[in-house]
This record gives sequence, C-alpha cells and structure tokens, in this order.
Amino acid sequence: MPVKTSTATTILKKLPNFDLETKKVKKLMHTENKDEMRDKILEAALKRFTHYGAGKTTMNEIADDLHCSKASLYYYFPDKKAMHLAVLEKIAEAYFAEMEKVTTNITSAAAALHNIIDVKKGFISKFCRLEIFKIQKDGPSVFQEGVKRAKQIEIGLTTEVIKAGVASGEFKVDNPAQTADLLVQSLVGLRFSVPDHFSNDEELDEETFELVIEKQKLLVDFFIKGMKG
Repeated sequence: MPVKTSTATTILKKLPNFDLETKKVKKLMHTENKDEMRDKILEAALKRFTHYGAGKTTMNEIADDLHCSKASLYYYFPDKKAMHLAVLEKIAEAYFAEMEKVTTNITSAAAALHNIIDVKKGFISKFCRLEIFKIQKDGPSVFQEGVKRAKQIEIGLTTEVIKAGVASGEFKVDNPAQTADLLVQSLVGLRFSVPDHFSNDEELDEETFELVIEKQKLLVDFFIKGMKG
C-alpha cells in the first residue's frame, strides 16, 4: 500500500529548487554540528594543555575526556601539532579581544599602555604551559606567519592608543605608527634579552617572567615620559 505524503510536502516538492534548498539546509546543519564538535575538542585540549602541558598530553587522553574515539579527533585534526596550533589560534582571538577592550573608549593613553602589559601578563601566566615558543621554533610556516600577524595587530592597537593620546593632548608625537612599532619591538626584545643563557624554545620560569614584566613596564614609562614631552 503506497504511503501518502502530506499536502505540505507535496506543495514544497513542486516549488522550484526544492531539492537544492533541502541539500543546502542539510549541509548547513552538518557544518554547524561539525563546528560545535571541533570547538568541544579544542576546549578539551586547552584544558589538558593548560593543566599538564601540551607536550605531555596525548590524543588518547583528549579522546577519553570527550568520551569519543581517537579516530574522531583525527577527523578534525590530522595530528596533535595541528590541534595545538588551533588551540593557540583560539587563545590569540581571546587575547586580542581583550586588547581591543583596553584600546576602546580610552580616558588615559598612558594607563591604556600599561593595561596592555597587564593583559599580556594575564594571558601568559594563564597559558604558560601551551609551549608557545617551542612550537614557534618547530612549527610550520603558517604559524610563523601567524606570529607576524599577531605582532602587526599589537602594533596597530598600540598605534591607536598613541593617536588617542595625541588627540586628547596627553601625548606629543609626530608619527604614532612609528613610535608604536618601536615600542612593541622593544617590548618583544626584552622577552629575549633579560634572561641569561636563553634559547628561543625555552619557557621562562616565574621569577624571570616577573622580571621581564617589570622591565617592560619601566620601558613603557620611559616612552610615556618621552611622548608627554
């Protein structure tokens, strides 16, 4: 006995591109589910990396946390390094979102420059086990390009802070972009010049990290004094 279709279904099937639109909806639902699962994997990986360190975390442990097979992880990421990179990208997005908050509705440009250092300190302290510098050394070129883009974003945000200071009369700077570039590059330089016997893949211990932050704040003070003229 043939199964009767509803009137609504019959009408819909007569509409132009019904099958095409149905496929689009199904594809969209699949994409949303896929993105949701990918986010869950990244959250689980971040939790593990933050607590135990990226190097000591295995794909099996992440799969166990999610109650899924290791093969499911490889559906979204070809290997742990790719997952590690995706986690770092997720952290970078959150980091620059916080940086943008600092550089929006500025009442004191000097305070904003110090707040940028505080945001940086907070993120590095929280995610110090992510082994950023190790993957920066051994990672693929796409990560190297990401590091360059991140630095340019930071320079851009710092430029906006200095411009705000100029607009309010707080700073006297002829070239905010050039000054911001010099400041950011100098701050990065302290990260590598303060420690003794430092290599690019080495994470800082807590004491050295605090010393770097202290010197970065002093450097910002020197720049602020110079910009105030």
